[in-house]
Amino acid sequence: MCIQPRSGSEVPELTVKVARASNPHGTTAMAIRDHLDGLWRDEDFVEWYPRDGKPGLSPAQLATVSVLQFLLELSDRQAAEAVRCRIDFKYALGMELDDPGFHHSVLTDFRERLAEDGRADKLLDLVLEQIKVAGLVRERGRQRTDSTHILSAVRDLTRLEMVTEAMRAALEEIARQAPQELVGLVTDEWGERYGRASRLGRTPTRPKTRIKNTGDDVYLLLRYVRTYLRALWQGPQVQALRQIFLQNYWVDDRVRVQWREPDEAGLPPSSTAIVSPYDLTARYSRRNDTRWKGFLAHVTETCDDDTVNIITDVTTTPATLYDIRALPAIHDRLAQRDLLPDEHLVDGGYTSIVQQDQSAREHGITLVGPVRKKRIRQSRQGNVFDRDAFTIDWERRQVVCPQGKPSREWSTPLSITPYTRVRFAKEDCGQCPVKSSCTRGDRRQLNFLPQQLYERQAAARAAQQTTPWKANYAMRAGIESTVNEFVNGHGMRQTRYRSQTKTHVQHVLTAIAVNIERVNAELATPTAERRPRTPTALQNFLDWQQIPRPTAWRTAGKS
Repeated sequence: MCIQPRSGSEVPELTVKVARASNPHGTTAMAIRDHLDGLWRDEDFVEWYPRDGKPGLSPAQLATVSVLQFLLELSDRQAAEAVRCRIDFKYALGMELDDPGFHHSVLTDFRERLAEDGRADKLLDLVLEQIKVAGLVRERGRQRTDSTHILSAVRDLTRLEMVTEAMRAALEEIARQAPQELVGLVTDEWGERYGRASRLGRTPTRPKTRIKNTGDDVYLLLRYVRTYLRALWQGPQVQALRQIFLQNYWVDDRVRVQWREPDEAGLPPSSTAIVSPYDLTARYSRRNDTRWKGFLAHVTETCDDDTVNIITDVTTTPATLYDIRALPAIHDRLAQRDLLPDEHLVDGGYTSIVQQDQSAREHGITLVGPVRKKRIRQSRQGNVFDRDAFTIDWERRQVVCPQGKPSREWSTPLSITPYTRVRFAKEDCGQCPVKSSCTRGDRRQLNFLPQQLYERQAAARAAQQTTPWKANYAMRAGIESTVNEFVNGHGMRQTRYRSQTKTHVQHVLTAIAVNIERVNAELATPTAERRPRTPTALQNFLDWQQIPRPTAWRTAGKS
């Protein structure tokens, strides 16, 4: 199918004015043409489509409709109906008033294309280029990043429910493609166990019997498909059943299926453990008191003074991936977009001395975030002989303890993160009168970073105690409101689609929708006409008593 741009005639000016006056959301949709020149062209999508075949719909229009879906929280059917009926949609898409639109299923097919080969990120690249032209975003400013948890579009299942549901899904897949192959295999017992969705709960009756019967059934079905139905072996649900079976059962030497227990055969780690047969990319994770099954979304935006905050990147990762591991990929994408910041404000989850050094060397970015102090036994108990109580002599490659004894060994073991290890002599530590406050072993051992990283670490910890650093870092708190806007304003907490790639498409389209809202608010209303927020009762009292107060959260904490 080849692409064929539609001829978009101008919507009558009077009709556009009526649409603006009658629908406040319509003005936001119209901003796509008014301020951003339509965001993209059909030529931007040429590589996504073959050159031959039946002419298709305009991909630029489909991309715009996909964004408007998340801007206005519409389903596929509602979005297709809006294209047929709403003037603001026709204006944003450059369509004629009598254009009949398209079937809603076309949007599903377009999202399938977006989920391939990182095309969703390319869509955000094109939008940021238009925002650059409008002068609302620039390189080497200040940006901030934070993450939030995303719930997958699957039901919360116990391990037994998951295996049972995986068995049912595999039988459903085989029944659709080759129902005759199930004759004689599916018995009355299987019909009772797998004839409907599994809802056993956390305390099912006869749990051991259910576990044994389900494991035997799965093992029998997998052997049957592998032996007699080779054409169906690579089916997605059959392969999902195979993986789930391996993660929850094991076969002993007597070919008996056994249930995996954490203290016996062991369970896979959360980073690889499947939580649903319908979304093999979702993972279980826990952060403090939050437990969920799904993904993580990392949102990055500009935060320069007196400018609109533009979303420059959104990243979707497995729920088990640490924040700090997502940061290098974020910087690489910002570099490709020519939008690297000079300062990047992040929380402690993204911060380490190694990451600060790497960001400065590779991209010239000052990573601003709290560098946590490693808490060892000595510091937790409040004793004085923690790592900072020792004096390091880098030239002599020696460390002196608080009692004046020098170290005897200095080595640099092989490691992904370089570090230095020093040890003191057994005789010195054995005769030390304050040994109980220093170590439990026969001698003290210290591990610390190489000199360059160690000095950077010390400087960072000292700087984050100063008032100017705290005032600058206060800007990071604004990303919390942006995450709240994504979650509560655009429904990002619950993903609409299954799989990490499709979830990422949702996040990118949401980010583009948020950018359009902000660009429209920035350019549609002149700064002189903007009304400040109404003061609260406490703020009115402070003004009455002539007590100084910050006029905006940006100035909070600044001296």
